[in-house]
Amino acid sequence: MELRLLTEADEASSTLMSHHAFGSPTGGQVAFTIGPHIRRWGLFDGKVLAAKANDRSYDSWIGGRRVPTAGVAGVAVAPEYRGGGLARRVMTHLLDQARQRGAVISTLFRTAPALYRSLGFEQVAELTDAAFPAAALRGIRAAHTTVRRATGADAAAVHAVYAAVAAEGSGLLSRDGDSFSGADPIAATDGCTVAEADGRVVGYVSWNRGTGYSGTAALTVVDLLSTTADGYRALLSVVGSFDAVTPTIRIRTSGTDPIHWFIPGTGFSVEQVRPYMLRVVDVAGAVAARGWPTGLTADVPLSLDDPVCPWNSGSYRLVVDGGQARLESVEPDDEACVVTPSGLAVLYAGGVPAATLRRGGLLAAGTRAGDAVLDAAFAGPRPAVLDYF
Repeated sequence: MELRLLTEADEASSTLMSHHAFGSPTGGQVAFTIGPHIRRWGLFDGKVLAAKANDRSYDSWIGGRRVPTAGVAGVAVAPEYRGGGLARRVMTHLLDQARQRGAVISTLFRTAPALYRSLGFEQVAELTDAAFPAAALRGIRAAHTTVRRATGADAAAVHAVYAAVAAEGSGLLSRDGDSFSGADPIAATDGCTVAEADGRVVGYVSWNRGTGYSGTAALTVVDLLSTTADGYRALLSVVGSFDAVTPTIRIRTSGTDPIHWFIPGTGFSVEQVRPYMLRVVDVAGAVAARGWPTGLTADVPLSLDDPVCPWNSGSYRLVVDGGQARLESVEPDDEACVVTPSGLAVLYAGGVPAATLRRGGLLAAGTRAGDAVLDAAFAGPRPAVLDYF
């Protein structure tokens, strides 16, 4: 079989495979793009496309710094070729090529957890679609923040709010670069409202109105983000003002979303959860790329065996100092923490203590002192993601 990048000539066979695998429509979808920001790998049996996977170029905010990311999507195998290890073969090749182009981690929304865990991915976050009654927002008020409809001139300010929230978290995509080229946060939805304080945009809510005004009508909130508490209150008040015509509010949320702290009423429920998985592709590059606690100076020995990405395997010392870190190759150490590739993924994303990883079989050996260093270095925040790909 031949493993190569897809070309425009492969669009029809790739689209048909996506339809068979995911039920995706075969028409009216986003254009079949190729280029540096999306590398579509295909495994061919002669002229027949037997398996495929896409590598999208993203940056993920982790520890206050941007981490080059390979966003994996569209992994599929033709029905006649399933069970032969072709998905694993394509994914292994994709990870190697992603590393060569500069990605240090890879992320995906899982459809086959066992496959991706065998490849060293592990779940680090969830994208949650939820709903609650519009009536639950009655009475919410903002004291020092005003709202207005956003215009095209507000696009930079809206993105700045998102970027500020993303930089303080772990896992959110940067929403810029070639993979987001042409994305307009204002024009992409029916409406976008900004919150202002002292003449400065401090938050925004983008929403789609939907159809009808009966008991089944709903307002879908695409983003609701703010850098201030009063901004959240002001934007939720706007959302709640639809209660006479849209009894239900649908919203996308993830991680530790402050929105839960501002809804005064009851009825919040989860409709769908999309688990998000991460894998470290280049362990040394990943350690250097992310941010670290500025007040921590420490080191801990680590041992990693990574058969899928063998260049990661080795005995190391993780050295953290002044908000940066490096991975030094050392001789094997009897006191080293032995971490699996999946365990490394969870550690890297942050917010999970070493004791939990030990209970899950993702971390072994080492010492209590080593665990304390890992807990301090990877303390958080809890990972999140707001973009589905």
